[in-house]
Amino acid sequence: QKDTSSSSSDKDTKPAPDAKPKKAPKKKGSKKKPEASKTESTVAYSNRLQEGKDKAPPKVTKRSKKTNKGAQEEGQFLLRKDLEGQAAAPDVILLSVRLGQQVLNALIREVPSGYRIGDREFDTVAALVDYYQIRKIAISITESLEVTLGNPCRRKSWELRHKMITVQKELGSGSYGVVYLALLTYPRQKPITVAAKMLTDMDNDSSHALWKEARVMQEYDHPNITKFYGVCNDALPYYLVMEFISGGSVDNYLKDNPKLNVYKRTKMAMEAAAGLDYLHSRLCIHRDIAARNLLIDKVAKVSDFGLTRKTRNYKIDVDKPLNLRWIAPDVYESSTVNKATDVYAFGITLFEMFVVPYAIPYENWDADQVYENVIEKGMRLQPPREMPKEIQGLMKECLLAAHLRPTFRMIHIFLQALLKKMQADGLEEEGKKKFKLFG
Repeated sequence: QKDTSSSSSDKDTKPAPDAKPKKAPKKKGSKKKPEASKTESTVAYSNRLQEGKDKAPPKVTKRSKKTNKGAQEEGQFLLRKDLEGQAAAPDVILLSVRLGQQVLNALIREVPSGYRIGDREFDTVAALVDYYQIRKIAISITESLEVTLGNPCRRKSWELRHKMITVQKELGSGSYGVVYLALLTYPRQKPITVAAKMLTDMDNDSSHALWKEARVMQEYDHPNITKFYGVCNDALPYYLVMEFISGGSVDNYLKDNPKLNVYKRTKMAMEAAAGLDYLHSRLCIHRDIAARNLLIDKVAKVSDFGLTRKTRNYKIDVDKPLNLRWIAPDVYESSTVNKATDVYAFGITLFEMFVVPYAIPYENWDADQVYENVIEKGMRLQPPREMPKEIQGLMKECLLAAHLRPTFRMIHIFLQALLKKMQADGLEEEGKKKFKLFG
């Protein structure tokens, strides 16, 4: 596989910061939904689709921030095991209570006759909690500091219990730990086949990143987003529980299926664009779009939300390691990632989806060469010869200067129309009309 990189033309280089993106002129036409021409840009085609409509395209409205009053309630409490060794004893339960901006821990010790807190003993933990909560009796944390129990902190729907997970077999290893095929069983429901990532050897930073990923993922529900079930966090080891996708990652799928036809590759790209359009509509930047982070079953799904951020712009340290082959060059100038950064990475991912046999971008260059040629000299990855002309144009648009790149809404609409054209030409099923990548 030869390297498909070449220097960008003058029109592809980054314009002055105050330059404005060119808007495609709108033309009056029939009400019939137009097809995308082979030479028409994604932006122009998307604009044409909106002609004649009474209503503007759906706008993303910024959702009001709802404060979770329960999470900040004075006296709110929960019980947890001492998994981090704070009390240096295996028979200790921590009663964590909010006091102002602090969370204070009272120690409940298991003794032969039951459970003890301070100088009082109870037969059960429930009896202990009832005694202090119902009677509003203060619990001494230190000689000069007391807390009173308010309302309990409720478990969130995505905070799962270990007894709900039945591990079956190992699927492979990923970031943070080993991934297992498992069954997730909710009360009074049939078991669900899931992928459970056992989280091991996690330092504080990794643990913090995991919980941030979990909180982001539990908000999303879309057919092209990997479903997140939750985290088992009531005992060690922790498990991150996700939808099981039998086809694996898209990069491996493409390696194993080099004869996959153009229609199916285009469908895969459209489905990924649909998932990313959904994320962007929720003001979410993925930050790590690549074929390895897309999963494939009956449809393609966006996965791996470890770097995802809910924001319009996010400052990063460009001196830290980055996914150089997929990162937009403008990130090195602004130290900022945004929606346009995701679009650039999608353009690189389109290359991965259509190059045959599968190859990583700039496969003949090492990291230093990629940085020198792409970031410093402005060279751009060129579409592989197997890619349809329409998608070649789309890929080039995704790699333009940030303000000239299409949105994922535009990309999704464009690829949907292209798929319909392929269906009309009989390319949907290989049995109807063979359409091979070569000849």
